[in-house]
Amino acid sequence: MATTTIASAAGSPALGPALTSSERWTSYSALVLAICILGWAFDIYEATIMQLVTPILIKEWGITPATMGTVTTLSRWIGLIGTFVFPVLADLYGRRPALIWSILVYAVFTGFTGFSTGWVTLLIWSSLTRIGLAGENPVGMLMVTETAPTKWRATALGGLVGGYPLGYMLCSLAALAVVPLWGWRSLYFLGILPALLVLWIRIGIKESPRYERVTAAMLKEGLKKQLDILAPARRYPREMLVASLVYFFYLFTWIGWSAWMPFYLANEKHLGFPTMSKFLAAWMFCAIFAYWICGWLCDLYGRRWVIPAFAVPAAILLVAMGHLDSAASLFWVGLATNFLITGSFGTGLGYTAELFPTQIRGTAVGASFTFGLAAASLAPMIMGWIATAYSIAAGLPLLALSFLMLAPLFIWFAPDMTRKELTDFVGEKVA
Repeated sequence: MATTTIASAAGSPALGPALTSSERWTSYSALVLAICILGWAFDIYEATIMQLVTPILIKEWGITPATMGTVTTLSRWIGLIGTFVFPVLADLYGRRPALIWSILVYAVFTGFTGFSTGWVTLLIWSSLTRIGLAGENPVGMLMVTETAPTKWRATALGGLVGGYPLGYMLCSLAALAVVPLWGWRSLYFLGILPALLVLWIRIGIKESPRYERVTAAMLKEGLKKQLDILAPARRYPREMLVASLVYFFYLFTWIGWSAWMPFYLANEKHLGFPTMSKFLAAWMFCAIFAYWICGWLCDLYGRRWVIPAFAVPAAILLVAMGHLDSAASLFWVGLATNFLITGSFGTGLGYTAELFPTQIRGTAVGASFTFGLAAASLAPMIMGWIATAYSIAAGLPLLALSFLMLAPLFIWFAPDMTRKELTDFVGEKVA
């Protein structure tokens, strides 16, 4: 990874051409964003399949919610390999090849998951799939962070993760169309299609200019890239703690919400699979706009105030949702809750990549993502235990508390990076 002592390179004024426009979009930055949005969309399509088919698998295989929660949590823990390794590879070999490798991994193993015959084989294949899934997320964030205009970076990062509800919506609609005809396995076989995106990446996207600039500067200084996984924590301990907490608070709520909301609506609230799929498709369609809106607001007013303005009401509504019974109230309150949760999700997660210099950005993001996700992945298991003993509704206040903690974190502890130039070398000060 691109970590060594680079004090001399950090102060060099002539390290290459201008990177990206700070005020306006270019054809290159727009293309990078479009490709990375599609990468996230297909990524989330794969990740959503298990959530949607959970009610079917529990019934077909005769297993408990606690078993499915354990499978989800264990596969996420194994996926942490990808969360850490692929960003490190992005620092060693480039953002572009790391993005290609991660997409190929999750596309291939998603197809194999369709052959699962029980929870053990489901755990094996879904874990291998998640290594690629978990790697694509941070690498896509790196690409967009380093290529988007400074003025609109929060908007771009919000739009990037806007691929999340797009993929969720596509998976929900695909489930409505193919599951009644060919069964749940067909959703996994369709997941092979994202491999075609790799062809577009190879043809249409170039390497991050910031990465190439840092690489050229290091070669000029006679420095070699080397693996130094402790560099982020050693040089940026406060930023690593903030980034890890951001990931934990967001992901604990989102993983718990997304993993069990299909079961909550379909089984606990007795709405059935078709109604549940329609609800989720509508919620995720609206969430696409939530990501862009929150990102735009963050570029205008800063994350310090915008993210708490989304987090506090979302936590309140999340608790209230556990006390609703009618289909109409569940739909509208769920729509508002999902809008607020997902809205701040993109620009909130993307914020972490702005805290570190290009030289170690991949390793820093991968490490903090790994720490936060490792703890947050307990959410499906904990919610599964609560559901088995009580109900999903009984666990919603726990998810709400996690999301509520984002407010004090951003107001008092997280440095506001709105419209600030990125740094490239360890020790370089933010402009």
